[in-house]
Amino acid sequence: MVVSLLLSVANMSVPALLLGVLAGAEPSSAAGRPQGTTQSAPQTRPATPPATRLVRLTNDSVAGQPFGQEPTVRELLGEGGRVVARRPCRNLYEANQVDTLLLVRHQGNLFEFYRAPEKDLLRDAVVTNFQPAYGRRLRRRLAAAHQPGPGATANVRIGDTERTNYVSVVYQRGQLSAVHVEPYAE
Repeated sequence: MVVSLLLSVANMSVPALLLGVLAGAEPSSAAGRPQGTTQSAPQTRPATPPATRLVRLTNDSVAGQPFGQEPTVRELLGEGGRVVARRPCRNLYEANQVDTLLLVRHQGNLFEFYRAPEKDLLRDAVVTNFQPAYGRRLRRRLAAAHQPGPGATANVRIGDTERTNYVSVVYQRGQLSAVHVEPYAE
């Protein structure tokens, strides 16, 4: 059963998988059951969850700078974060230069940075804990951009006019649940 679950999620992108897990999505019953087996007892269906709306917005300010002041590797590590993975990455513009991709976990939130000699660039972030200062800034900026109805479950995709930066937001029962930040990075 675990193998089939791993095989079913292997076809998903990491951000989609993270947002799916954060939003409480589960694999279908067929994906969780080995092929060739049948169910032995009828299953009762859980109550139908509220319909999830997909809202698409264009907001250059929020998509371009969702945190306002962006968290840095130094700030995250100084406040108890830790580097959970390092991966070498060939620089696309400098022939013999190898840069590094850093994966930093801070209070349950996950950040990926592209580390070049001159600076660290945020490539990806998944935020589910809005207690740190950057989470509170993010929550404020998102609240100004979109307010779901009370009790609503919605997925909001905020992009800029050039379609290079995106912020995906999950609301559950009208409350901010998870945010996936995808800034432009080459």
